Amino acid sequence: MSPQWSPDGTQLAYVSFERQRPRIYVHDITKGTRKVVSKFRGTNSAPAWSPDGKKLAVTLSKDGGSQIYVIDSSGGSERRLSDSRSRDTEPSFSPDGRHILFTSDRGGSPQIYRLAVDGSGRAERLTFDGRYNTSPKYAADGEWFAYVRMEDGRFSIAAQNIGDGEVRYLTSGQDDRSPAFSPNGKAILYATEVKGRGALAAISIDGSTRWGIATHAHDIRGVAWGPYESYRVEVAR
Repeated sequence: MSPQWSPDGTQLAYVSFERQRPRIYVHDITKGTRKVVSKFRGTNSAPAWSPDGKKLAVTLSKDGGSQIYVIDSSGGSERRLSDSRSRDTEPSFSPDGRHILFTSDRGGSPQIYRLAVDGSGRAERLTFDGRYNTSPKYAADGEWFAYVRMEDGRFSIAAQNIGDGEVRYLTSGQDDRSPAFSPNGKAILYATEVKGRGALAAISIDGSTRWGIATHAHDIRGVAWGPYESYRVEVAR
């Protein structure tokens, strides 16, 4: 689960439960090889690549509750980034590598926060509209991020401008989740529900155009859109 392309499109980071507990793997697509990069006790989840491909932001619970850490993409050393008594998860690196967006319930409900990677300053809350906002993903320009919001039990995709706080409500489905920006930032791929089964759909960043994407998968949940340098395919769980 939680597949994420490396910036050069040659590797995938993902979570596997094949040994009865979560581990984070990095899979080299060109060589057909893979390695475990995070297997700490407890949670190992939600990998997100740094722009240079050398680091992964991940969620670990090795020191107690779920928190954000930065680890080497080749495995090895880890550095704790968030430090709260709440559940911090779903990190996303900014394109310049200076910040991470993440989901936290430190304010009483799941909301999206931003934190400097160098550890300076405190986490800044970015979302205030609604009581449930999760799964942030940066756009390539670093000015927008997509996320999942819940209203009246329905999950939908929204986008917010970091600079002025403008929010765009893009979808109105019953169960729209797992947003992933296109490499040029003009569209968002996401998992939706069609006739009771998970399916793929995409929508333009201004919300004017929506289209479904045919797939032979039986039930799509996690979505990642590869970079231009990759094999130009989407990966879905």
